[in-house]
Amino acid sequence: MKLQKMADIALKQMVESYSSGVKPVFPIEYFLPIFPGEMNEHISDALHLLEHDGFVSVFNADGIAYTVSLCPNGIRDCEEDTMIKKGYHCIKEIRQLLPI
Repeated sequence: MKLQKMADIALKQMVESYSSGVKPVFPIEYFLPIFPGEMNEHISDALHLLEHDGFVSVFNADGIAYTVSLCPNGIRDCEEDTMIKKGYHCIKEIRQLLPI
């Protein structure tokens, strides 16, 4: 699965859990059932994409995302559904396709 798609799914799952009353801190084990068959390193890379965008804060241990804290920007981004958001995701996908 592509990293950006994994990042989007992970953010959506975290926001849904947070909205249902779960604390905004998620261990790496939280993501394993969401992405069966994916390696911890691949999941960590997707979570680091979210961190780079300012949606989560990642605490690393042994090169893997040990815990992930949801930031207010991540909640807002997930709950907004605007043309700007759609354009942003389109630009990110185009950027991933280009060799930079």
